[in-house]
Amino acid sequence: MGVFSEAMRILSLLAGLFFAISIAFGDDRQIITMEDGTKLTLLGTTYGNHHMAPGYENLRTANWIYTAPDTTVVWIEEEHEPGKSPDYELLVSDPANTGCINIERRQGSFVKPGVSLQSFVLSAFPRWDKETILRVRPYRGSASKEHFVLTNPVPGTVANWIPKPLPDTESDGDLEVTLTKLVAGVPVPYREGSSHAPTNDPANQCVHLDFDFRQNGQSTTNWDPWPVQTTDASGNWSRGLIYAYPKNGVAPSYPDRVHPSFPPENDGCYFQPGLWPDEPWKVRLEFIQRSGFSDDEMVTFTNLPVRSGSQQDADDEWTWDAGKTNFNFVATATANGAHLQLLPPLLVVNRWQSSEKDISIIIEADPGFKPQGMNLTVMAATDDQGRELWSFEKPPWAGHFSIEFARVHDDVKSLNLKLALHKSRFVEFTVKPEKAGDATTAP
Repeated sequence: MGVFSEAMRILSLLAGLFFAISIAFGDDRQIITMEDGTKLTLLGTTYGNHHMAPGYENLRTANWIYTAPDTTVVWIEEEHEPGKSPDYELLVSDPANTGCINIERRQGSFVKPGVSLQSFVLSAFPRWDKETILRVRPYRGSASKEHFVLTNPVPGTVANWIPKPLPDTESDGDLEVTLTKLVAGVPVPYREGSSHAPTNDPANQCVHLDFDFRQNGQSTTNWDPWPVQTTDASGNWSRGLIYAYPKNGVAPSYPDRVHPSFPPENDGCYFQPGLWPDEPWKVRLEFIQRSGFSDDEMVTFTNLPVRSGSQQDADDEWTWDAGKTNFNFVATATANGAHLQLLPPLLVVNRWQSSEKDISIIIEADPGFKPQGMNLTVMAATDDQGRELWSFEKPPWAGHFSIEFARVHDDVKSLNLKLALHKSRFVEFTVKPEKAGDATTAP
């Protein structure tokens, strides 16, 4: 088995090298001119784990990238107006446009004023076709009418994944998750009052799914999906975030202003991007608990003094380490076996709205604490005058947790917090997606 795996790895490497050479040294350079005049030239692809732009290997200002082994990277030369840096993504599709994956740029390199290089890690492409189509879409813009064409390597051997019929139940610990729907090619919800984007373009479509939950044998509704990774047997993968799918396909213009007594009706949830729907997928999901926490997951802090500070103070807190003495912890507690330490809550001017104030809190944990798969949720928050605070949490980073309270009052003196530190649950389904045009469960 080991010899076979090594042989397949070598064949895959050779196929990837062919893929790189056939594009990097083609007879004609492919060029796309965007509406704003930006000129994009396809330089080629590289394959492996250390990547440099074809033709620019000796560029002194280059930011070359490292990836997992056997990875393909697309390189594009960008000529634009000096002083500007257009922001765009690649739309990767098959020639028949039956599916589409959006890929954000990985790294940029300065060449000279008005010229830069952009790299895109090709995590998914139609490996079974002779060609891959690359369109370009500016951030919040429309896809280019022109496109690049890549010549694909000869397909290798693909594993035979056996999908399970829906509904399918998988579990992590005492949580059972039943996937009841997985439909590809569903129109992406559009904002109320905005123009409805064409739904016949896979770039404007999503994956529609739904779940049932049971914990300790009892039906429950206090778990939500959030990150998702989709893979297929050919080696393609994509990652996305999951959002509620409005029943009528129209999302509220101001979701943060929806009255709690009249919430929008939802029909399951959705994510982008998926993969091409003709093959089985492995769909790995992370689920986050929203309520019903145990006592050992909860912690309460009272009368936390708020300190007025600058944005520089907030940035300094983010880079705090034990060698710095300009900040002292104002409170400590233990939750879910982790020792938490709070740096001073900082009252700062909102960096985008100078008329508004925010409070930033950085929470450290034990030196050996691993925050991956852990979540810190604000269950309740008030100031010294009993006013409720609105917060949003950020993913943990470098062992830190952070909480941001937005639009607070200028006269706030202290905070009272009730927090929950809890573990995510992870499940994976192997399933053949239905297609929106064929599925009886599609909206």
